[in-house]
Amino acid sequence: MLLEQRDKELAAIGASIGCNCRPCIEHHIPAGREAGLSEVELADAVATARAVRDEAITLLAPRVEELLGRSTGPVGPASAIESSRAHALVALGASVGANAHLLLERHITAAPELGLSAGALAAALKMAGYVQQRASEMTADKAKRTLEELGAVAGGAARS
Repeated sequence: MLLEQRDKELAAIGASIGCNCRPCIEHHIPAGREAGLSEVELADAVATARAVRDEAITLLAPRVEELLGRSTGPVGPASAIESSRAHALVALGASVGANAHLLLERHITAAPELGLSAGALAAALKMAGYVQQRASEMTADKAKRTLEELGAVAGGAARS
């Protein structure tokens, strides 16, 4: 096996937080516990994922401002490269979840130095991609249900 379940959950927690998916977070934090992650490891994973997600937002902001015709200075990556295999897995997941290409490239490049083989790296990215895809699908389904409910409410109000 290229990744143990606990390692898959680290990548999934990163992706869940990276894409701000509440149902994903509600699933993967308990799944991380079940896979053997301690409360300290879970808290560290959440903190790492938040930092990567926040950095992704910071890195994108100047481009958004530029597209709006506003001038801002460039912002480079600020966070340190991961210091452990666990941090690398979480950062990879959060980078995928946040669609942060610059960060993803940086974390992929650093991963082998932290003990992630090409196969393990591919498995972590696959898990993160799955979480991101499911998050998007769940959000689209929720939007559809909400529109349907609003239509039923509007239809009922029109008949009253």
